[in-house]
Amino acid sequence: MYKIKFKDLILVSNKKRISSNFKTILFFYGMGNSSDDFDFLIKKLDKKYQLLIAELPGHNNDKFNGKFSLINCANSIVLLILRKNLCNLVFFSHSVGGIIPILIAKKIKQKKKIKKFFNYEGNLTEYDTGTITKKTISYNMNEFDNKFNKLVGICERSGQSTIRLWSNSLKKTSSKAFYDLSKDTVLLSKKTILLQFFRIFFRRKLYMFGSKSFLNFSESIFGSERLILNNTGHFAFFDDKTKFLSVFLKLIYNCK
Repeated sequence: MYKIKFKDLILVSNKKRISSNFKTILFFYGMGNSSDDFDFLIKKLDKKYQLLIAELPGHNNDKFNGKFSLINCANSIVLLILRKNLCNLVFFSHSVGGIIPILIAKKIKQKKKIKKFFNYEGNLTEYDTGTITKKTISYNMNEFDNKFNKLVGICERSGQSTIRLWSNSLKKTSSKAFYDLSKDTVLLSKKTILLQFFRIFFRRKLYMFGSKSFLNFSESIFGSERLILNNTGHFAFFDDKTKFLSVFLKLIYNCK
């Protein structure tokens, strides 16, 4: 596993240097997670693939990037893609991370550069902000630091093993980053632009969700194939790491 710095980005990869000679997967995790949660993907991925996991600003003890913004993060990745001449990209995202490929694609506007978008419960609508991001910004920033510490403690003591595992990454997350990125998420999700762009721009896409997530939507809403991960919820990579790895590798290897 290698750590690569580019502009205000930190990326974790299975390759020492970013190169256009490999098939590239750009992986975007959700709020409060970290690249450490996905190191098992890096270890098992075939060497002909280049996996780049972009750390969300202020996550995984990141003190390098003080700009806690989804848009700034996406703009830096666009610059990376153009500078390194990366093509035939595969996007794989989770939760709030699902917004970033859309922001990237809106900047690049070249469908040929993007091979496929695997979206695992990515934030596409205002409905997706109802659980935690909207609640986060209901507090003033001045009081949120204390609220965030309480959240970490509640998750750490949770009766659900997946939430306890999430707390490990939450402890490595800046409360200000969590707050600012929640603000971005709610703002970007207020209109239907994210969902519309996902439906129309990405020709090849797959929407994934856990069977325990109880997401209420029609089968046609995302305009794509759907894949249900049985006996998992929003954190399938915590619920069943073996299953998540198997699904991830199968999707990537079959992506022609």
